[in-house]
Amino acid sequence: MKNHSEHHKNGHYTGKKSSLYIDLRVPFAISSVTALILLIAYTVINRIKPALTENGWFGIGAISLFVLTAVIVFLVYLVRYLRLREAMTEADRVDTDMYDMFRYVIDVPYAIIGRDGVVKVINSALQDVLGYHSPVCNIRLSDFCAVPADIIAVSAHGAKSSAEESDLLPDGPVTRLGNGKRYELQSYPMRIDGEEYFFTVFRDVSGLLELKEQSERDNPVVAYIAIDNLQELTQFVRANYRETSIRIDRILMEWVESLDGMIREYDRDKYLAVFTQEKLEACIADRFSILGTVMDAKIGDNSFPLTISMGIASVQGTLQEKERAAYSALEVAISRGGNQVALRRDVGGSLEYFGGTHKILESNSSINSRVSASVLETKLRACGNVLIMGHANPDFDSIGACVGAARFAMSVLAAKAAEQSLGPEAIPAVHVVMDRKCDNFRTCFEHLADMDEYAEMFIDREAGMNAVTSDTLLIVVDANNRFIFEAPDLPNSVSDIALIDHHRLVKEPDFSPFLNYIEPTKSSASEIIAEMMQQSKYADCLQKGEANLLLSGMMLDTHNFTRNAGAQTFEIAHYLYSRGAHTSVVREFFNQDLEDMRIASAFDSGARIYREGVAITRLDTGKAPSPEDRVAAAKAADNLLSLKGIEASFAMVLMGDTVVISGRSKGEINVQLILEKLQGGGHFDVAGAQVKNATLDSAYELLTAAIDEYYEYDYKSEDDK
Repeated sequence: MKNHSEHHKNGHYTGKKSSLYIDLRVPFAISSVTALILLIAYTVINRIKPALTENGWFGIGAISLFVLTAVIVFLVYLVRYLRLREAMTEADRVDTDMYDMFRYVIDVPYAIIGRDGVVKVINSALQDVLGYHSPVCNIRLSDFCAVPADIIAVSAHGAKSSAEESDLLPDGPVTRLGNGKRYELQSYPMRIDGEEYFFTVFRDVSGLLELKEQSERDNPVVAYIAIDNLQELTQFVRANYRETSIRIDRILMEWVESLDGMIREYDRDKYLAVFTQEKLEACIADRFSILGTVMDAKIGDNSFPLTISMGIASVQGTLQEKERAAYSALEVAISRGGNQVALRRDVGGSLEYFGGTHKILESNSSINSRVSASVLETKLRACGNVLIMGHANPDFDSIGACVGAARFAMSVLAAKAAEQSLGPEAIPAVHVVMDRKCDNFRTCFEHLADMDEYAEMFIDREAGMNAVTSDTLLIVVDANNRFIFEAPDLPNSVSDIALIDHHRLVKEPDFSPFLNYIEPTKSSASEIIAEMMQQSKYADCLQKGEANLLLSGMMLDTHNFTRNAGAQTFEIAHYLYSRGAHTSVVREFFNQDLEDMRIASAFDSGARIYREGVAITRLDTGKAPSPEDRVAAAKAADNLLSLKGIEASFAMVLMGDTVVISGRSKGEINVQLILEKLQGGGHFDVAGAQVKNATLDSAYELLTAAIDEYYEYDYKSEDDK
């Protein structure tokens, strides 16, 4: 091989071979100048003293001097030429040796690839990797490499030199070759005889990637674990709390030990655990079977299972950041009803949920209500005005909870004014943001008409936005999803927000409430507000009309105290009775007219059994939709539960281009998890969803697919544990 060295021009190979080149212009110039000087001297002397030039000796001397000068100059350049030639020969030899070494000795695989994706030449290192015997192959890159040729071209123009690399990890295309190793393709453009090629180096990154993947597998994961209902269960069965706690403690310890992790109990029935990302993936694969293991540890002969809630964070960052994210995830898991795992993979990202297919026992304690009432009272005393809102298209529970929250706020503010000897004009205003045109509101307002406080209490969303000041306090009841708020943009303008709800949390709110009281074991938002009122020092401030509205909300969501009604529910109902409420009055709220009965009949006639334990009905009368159809759908879903063998029911109605779905359950099937798959949510027993830009047929297909997924991955898999 001769002279394989090539030089670059503008980052491309020019393809021109180097040559031995000596610049002879300098000696030629010296000789020319010498001859010119002698010629001038001869001419001057010939004019001044012609005798000197006539003898001829001067001409011979001048010619001799010129020849001598030229010979000396060219001898000097000959010596330089010989030395340069020797150096070039040596460089050529070294260059050839380096070329041979790079191609045949150094273990750096490379190939020269045409723009058409055909590999022209490969070196011996790449030959060994591929098992080829010739450096000239003329095969397509796709024959042995999964990286397309066009990716090679794109990565070549964006290739960085090694000095510019920020780290060793690959940032270019990576492929696995025949020897099982993974290589990053680093390509550089070159041009030979007008054709573009790519000099592509195959950098072995197997070790780096394996190290990175091992680091990711060993990444610590933080988990918070809380036992949901141990204290409540031991109050109803003949079992020792400590012995049962030790039993659950042993189950959790063995589970974490099987994950090669560590676990510590930091509070009563609360644990902190740490294990690796690799073990987390194994838990995800078996859908956190620990939930079922704990549920199997029943107490005595009680059929209600023990459950746990878990918040896990596998986010990037410090252990402190992971701990905070895990605790936040645990709060969400508990807010969603417990008996589930909430997993956070990215800080600020959405949560993944596992479990949640069994109800947990209702708390028999009013501590949370008492503490929440105290926190809310403190904030109310410092605010400038109060806004209260529920969800759009309010039902009796939303209206009752709003009115109860308004009475609590007015009582606190009036007490503060009395303590400071201020007049009524100094009391901050309280308003409820609500649609006053809906039938439910008109029904409820009849029971408040004789109370002066409510004459100008209710305002629409536009007036609510205009009422916001720097010290406004916002109370949101019976909803935790901004999508269904009466005024969805209102939380953006208020810094102090209290969130009070009984629906399971679908996703974390995109605002930060100072009070986040979500209790899915409660029957209704009205029950929560009434209990907060009862546990405060303002229990006697509740008026008869307000008590009736709160009772109507409880009766609506419990289906007249036949579903999801626990001991606390009846205790709160007794409190409302003591404040003047009565079911004989509240029943009038639920009276229906003839048209409502006809719609209900249409729902009943369209009922179908989809699969074991599930009934679906739809309103398909061909008439124009009306707001009352939504309420009729909820009632139809309730009525379907009275069918023998039905555990869950769904009713669908078309409202414009949106299909509204109401779901109900007897407590065995979690309708909230099913409708969550349709971007809905709600409670374990009561849930809803809105499918936009859909027909009844398309919504039916989506609903049945969600039911199938629930049975396959959630409900049945939980029963198999």
